[in-house]
Amino acid sequence: MTYMIKAIARDIAAHGGKAFYTGGYVRDRLLLGEAASGQDIDIEVFSLTREELLSILVNYGGGVVVGRSFPVIKLKNNPQWDFTVPEEASASYRDACARRDFTINAMMMDVLSGEILDFSGGQEDLEKRIIRHTSADVFAVDPLRAYRAVQLAARLDFAINPVTLDLIKRCPLQYIKPERIMEELRKLLLLSSHPSIGLRYMRGTGILKRRHPMLFSLIGCKQSPANHPEGDVWEHTLQVVDVAAGLKQQSRHPEALMFAALLHDIGKPATTRTREGKITAYGHDLEGEKLARVFLNQLNAAGNLTAAVSKLIREHMHPVLLYKTRDKVSDKAIRKLVNRINVRELLLLAEADFKGRGRERDFEPVREWLTQRIKSLGLDPERGIVPWLGGKDLIALGMKPGNHFRRILDAAFEMQLEGKSREEILDWLNHQAKS
Repeated sequence: MTYMIKAIARDIAAHGGKAFYTGGYVRDRLLLGEAASGQDIDIEVFSLTREELLSILVNYGGGVVVGRSFPVIKLKNNPQWDFTVPEEASASYRDACARRDFTINAMMMDVLSGEILDFSGGQEDLEKRIIRHTSADVFAVDPLRAYRAVQLAARLDFAINPVTLDLIKRCPLQYIKPERIMEELRKLLLLSSHPSIGLRYMRGTGILKRRHPMLFSLIGCKQSPANHPEGDVWEHTLQVVDVAAGLKQQSRHPEALMFAALLHDIGKPATTRTREGKITAYGHDLEGEKLARVFLNQLNAAGNLTAAVSKLIREHMHPVLLYKTRDKVSDKAIRKLVNRINVRELLLLAEADFKGRGRERDFEPVREWLTQRIKSLGLDPERGIVPWLGGKDLIALGMKPGNHFRRILDAAFEMQLEGKSREEILDWLNHQAKS
């Protein structure tokens, strides 16, 4: 993969320029060596203009300039490679590094020689596992870096420097575009084995209170000690996202799983009551479904993600509740669950919720029981139930199309969920057609 970059770097050198790897790629190369991911690579080119660089890249499939505030050139054949040219032609290597957010991201590596340029102590901070700002105005230049600091802390399992934390606490967050926040939250949840590290920093720096009041309201929201010995809803949520992070590789929709884990109990503050000394949160699943939509819509999340997350939250308690009453659960109830949601994905969220309680709990009996019940009915846990009959069947029976078709087909599908055969349903329809 990098052989083409080296070829480009040699071409750049032949035209009097010099190319350096920058940012996270250098950091990860120093942390992981050759095992570092080569997909997202930032390259800064010196001593050439943007136009000169574009003319060179024509030989490698061509490049296109994107972004207004911070223009980058993306290679058409590999849009995950970003090439930049300093805005000021006279910018030194030190100047270029100083523009970066954190010292561990402010190093450059010569593409051809492998020489490391480090003007701010990035290698030392890597060894100490510290995230530290490069300059006092780093967050004023781009407040989104506050989110980047906490998600990097979670991804790398690093500590944030105390002075950096103080700067984040004073950083204005109100003007950050929602979609940029969404991207940092996505990285926090999907790229970390312990997202709780970043979420705890979000609480401690005031990010949670200032930009995410629905999550902030989980702090101090009481739960039944018998069911939740771990503490309040916030602590439970932190544990759930960490368990879910360990399960996400099993998911076909890990983004939906992780956001559902983060938001699964977001309805509890509005529904929690104490009745006769007992703490309850009846209906928090339905309230959570609504609030999750609001939360994600405020971040301009994709509609399909919002739909998937809210559906998981609405159903997140059902696997365990059905298991608790398994001797009384009808086949119809199982069919209806399979028809409503992808049960395979739902079981991953339910497992995270079940285990995020501050103690060891075995979810396998729940999984095995529900999986076997679904299998015994000949159903696919990942696919809804296809209705046996449709409008054309009603027409074939001599019925005239109209608004009544929906009522009849709904009734027919309900019979299917009850376990009636297609022939039994057709007999019923024949009777309906004659009456």
